[in-house]
Amino acid sequence: MGRCQLERDSLSFGSVAAVVELSQGGEGSAPNLLHAPVDRIRRHLAAVERRLEGIAATELQQRSMREVSVNCNVSMGGSWETKRVVLTVEGFTLVDRNAQEGTELTPWSEVSSPGPEPSEPSMVETPTGPLRRITQWWRGSSEAGDGARSNLYQAEMQLPNRRITLQFGAAGPPELMQRLWQASQGPGGKVQPLLDLLGKCLQGERHGLEIMTIYQEPLPLPGLNICQVRQQLSRNGSSNPIQRMHEATKAERVVSWDWNQDVLPPGQIKFFEFKQILPGGLGPSETRVSAVYHLEPDDPDQVILHKATKPWDVPFKDDFLVYHKHIFAKAPDGSVSLQIELGLSWIGSPLKLGPFKATIRNNTLAETLGSGQALSSCLQAA
Repeated sequence: MGRCQLERDSLSFGSVAAVVELSQGGEGSAPNLLHAPVDRIRRHLAAVERRLEGIAATELQQRSMREVSVNCNVSMGGSWETKRVVLTVEGFTLVDRNAQEGTELTPWSEVSSPGPEPSEPSMVETPTGPLRRITQWWRGSSEAGDGARSNLYQAEMQLPNRRITLQFGAAGPPELMQRLWQASQGPGGKVQPLLDLLGKCLQGERHGLEIMTIYQEPLPLPGLNICQVRQQLSRNGSSNPIQRMHEATKAERVVSWDWNQDVLPPGQIKFFEFKQILPGGLGPSETRVSAVYHLEPDDPDQVILHKATKPWDVPFKDDFLVYHKHIFAKAPDGSVSLQIELGLSWIGSPLKLGPFKATIRNNTLAETLGSGQALSSCLQAA
């Protein structure tokens, strides 16, 4: 797009009529599609949807895009109304269909998970974060071959005093809302202890860690070379094997940030937040988890991936941190193997932890074995 400025994308999916308003470097707006052929309308809608799907919060800032405005169906617990939702980096505003001004801006910081899901719709995708699901609804007959059908994609948001449900005619707008929310949250200061732990380990200061080597012999990864391992780990989004590993090990609402080279150089940092389902026992059934990964710079013979983790809802959560070092090594024949080092950083007093120290150690060791196997499987399946 260069220096072009997108001021507003206005979509109407409820009827054949659709008006796309684009401002690009002072040029005129796109033609009115009210009387355009159906195939032309579809092409314009598809083009706008692709643009919506490609817009991230950072791009809104870098390209001086002020807002994206999309028509949608809105319910606040009662009847449905047609409104416009105006999306910005700061938050969103709901505007009546024929009004110039809408509600006050709702910042993304006030958006949280919607809680229990209603049972009516059929879920086809579950994104992370507060826009907990995009639900594909069928309008018209669901019988094969009789009657036209169209999709509605639904996003739900829980605010401090109410719950809002939005329905769109395409997946792009709710996915954009998801990315804007994620970008606004950031991992925050709570991950600073994890960054401090990683910084010390990267400098070789591991004297305060209880270190265990996971595999007696490195785990072979057949079919992979060292370049493929680095390429896969360097990805962002759902194609990253780390994200798929978390999802495969009973993690829910996985939220990740793109790799960042400025936080802990040299190398790259990637943040994850998720809810981890825990095995049965006397403790909680689930816990929130923060994880920070560090990918060391390029090395032709190995890939080193560090990880620091903190659970937030388990007993003695403030008395330990977990560290992992994943070593993907290249053999003389070009094959790759994985070895993992587990480190436990005991922050609290040993007397305070008592017998629970062994429980924490055993549970963490079991989790490391499972996640290591899942990560290797995700790498090989890509």
